[in-house]
Amino acid sequence: YNYTGPQGNTTVNKEDYFRCPPGAYLNDSFIDIHAKNARIRSVIKKLKEEKGWVENLNEEFRSTYETRGYATFESPIWPGPKECKTLPDETWTLEHNSDYYHYQPDHAPSINKQRFEDYPFEFHVNWKVASTSFSSYLPSEYGTHSSVKSYDPVPDGYLVASSVRHPLARFVSGVEELLQRSINNYCPSGYCNWNDSSTESYNNETLWKLAHQTSWFPLVCNTTHMDYNATGERWESTPKCHYNGLNLPEVVTAFVEDDKCKFYFYGSQHFTSQSAFVTQNYGRAHTLDSVIKLEDLTNGLAQLGWKLNHTANTSFPWLNSNSAKPGGIPTEDMVFNILEKIPSLTEDLCWVYAQDFICFDYDLPDACKGLF
Repeated sequence: YNYTGPQGNTTVNKEDYFRCPPGAYLNDSFIDIHAKNARIRSVIKKLKEEKGWVENLNEEFRSTYETRGYATFESPIWPGPKECKTLPDETWTLEHNSDYYHYQPDHAPSINKQRFEDYPFEFHVNWKVASTSFSSYLPSEYGTHSSVKSYDPVPDGYLVASSVRHPLARFVSGVEELLQRSINNYCPSGYCNWNDSSTESYNNETLWKLAHQTSWFPLVCNTTHMDYNATGERWESTPKCHYNGLNLPEVVTAFVEDDKCKFYFYGSQHFTSQSAFVTQNYGRAHTLDSVIKLEDLTNGLAQLGWKLNHTANTSFPWLNSNSAKPGGIPTEDMVFNILEKIPSLTEDLCWVYAQDFICFDYDLPDACKGLF
């Protein structure tokens, strides 16, 4: 089943964009895919009619859903709360960020794809889904590969594979990632340094921007000044951020609210829908052939190997684990505990990631049973 949604710029029903990424990647039949797409459209109807959520044309900056063929939560036609049309700091935005993203783009960052030579497939990484580990494992398992731009078309005859994880687990992992970077100045490759510095990445303005583009950062740190420690080759907050965790419920609530509003800020791509990550970032969404669920990793890797006529023989490395990172921030279990104690937050996240829950066959948590 390879229908990929509305084609080109032809006049289409807006409803046609509310669908799953194309492909039978979880061995779905035509009937299964049709049912999933219908379920997504029922979500859109409920968001509009029951929750009063609306489209936000302010999100149209560089949106790609029309050329891709399907929308995600970040797309301007996907409803969001009315109050989200007001940014955390409108005055600052007008003065310092008037011509860049105010809301999360509805596509993944411009990251390269792994394209293999001995086996006809390419892999699309998904942030906060063991992306560092997959980038290490696949070359060890499948050999020679090239790193190609996201806009480079998939070659004829090539399979496309990606990975996903439970939406709530990924959200919590994203919270951990942002707290490490903002409080401990710690990035995936180690303490944040010049190598992580670019227009859109970690530099001496990162915390200053977070203070004005989010509602969560002012709750965890009142420092925005950064100095570069040339000897230690790292960025350091001056004075250093110290977080005691006493207001963790408010912090988690702020993360959920910012995510629900689709606000753009440094690292916000870690919360971008997995449905946006798994397909080619630009142009038509190529059909997905294999999606590996992190919770069923062994079977997912075996399925990929079967499709490529390959028997896996390399152990999967778990890299970028929290145990190797600095302390001083809430653990993932602590964040999960807040979500359990405040069910309305979990419910909000289920609405935000409804497409991912539906398309990638994840059961809704107890707080969301019966929502859609």
